[in-house]
Amino acid sequence: MQKFVITVISHGDILDIVPFEKTISKECNIVKTIKLSSRSSDIHVESVERPQDIDTAAHDVIIQKDDEYRRNKKLVVFDMDSTLIYQEVIELIAAYANVEDKVRSITNRAMNNEIDFKESLKERVALLKGIRFEDILNEIKDKLVITEGVTDLCHVLKEDGVHLAVLSGGFIEFAEVIKKKLNLDVACANVLERDSNGILTGKLVNLDEIVDGEFKANKLLSMCKELNVPVKSSVMIGDGGNDLPAMSVAGFGVAWNAKPIVQMKAPSKLNTKSLSDVLYIFGYTQEEINEKRRH
Repeated sequence: MQKFVITVISHGDILDIVPFEKTISKECNIVKTIKLSSRSSDIHVESVERPQDIDTAAHDVIIQKDDEYRRNKKLVVFDMDSTLIYQEVIELIAAYANVEDKVRSITNRAMNNEIDFKESLKERVALLKGIRFEDILNEIKDKLVITEGVTDLCHVLKEDGVHLAVLSGGFIEFAEVIKKKLNLDVACANVLERDSNGILTGKLVNLDEIVDGEFKANKLLSMCKELNVPVKSSVMIGDGGNDLPAMSVAGFGVAWNAKPIVQMKAPSKLNTKSLSDVLYIFGYTQEEINEKRRH
């Protein structure tokens, strides 16, 4: 028999766990149920095979192995745009060149895995040609809005000594801002090429090492090696198709309010309002979260 933990998170204020216990007990041996908060509980089970997924519009149901790595995280890697922040930075830049709609259309196709991310990025960056970057840089930085729950999530994980990184298919100037705000350890992102007058050329400096899905996966593995931590203790959290490769090599992955195809392929999905709900997926109770937030 294998051990699994099924975390149920309500999108509302109160969770009624009983219907889930009844459904799960039909195929698994329930060992115990632990209340994490008023809207989240863990159901620990034993089963020959991985339990069946449970789809419900009003809840997220996350199934994972019930082992030492479920709580004992050592490395958590985040995407930036539409994950750590609400916006897509490239669309904010594109608005200054009146090509926001064109860029957004390409971005959506890339995040749905409909087109190659690397090629889509080159195509979008080309549309930014002619913008005086220095004139808009600080203005865009001031527009960045941290996603609800991110600050608490990062604080709690740092309290437990977890190494945090942002690997962004966006741009380094903004990834560094987020890294500083959230006290992250590592930031990697793409670099926009500028001419001697600070005008965007429509190209990237790092053409040989674009931060795409393959880069994120390789970087996650290399960070595990550098930190001398098990890959099973790592997690990738993101919303786009270019986050799936890293999720596939990491110990676990969470698709955050992601595109439908990404939710289908990711190890788990979370569609609540607060990214701090990831802490329930890691097994934290609300009491533990509150205590660490006070530190």
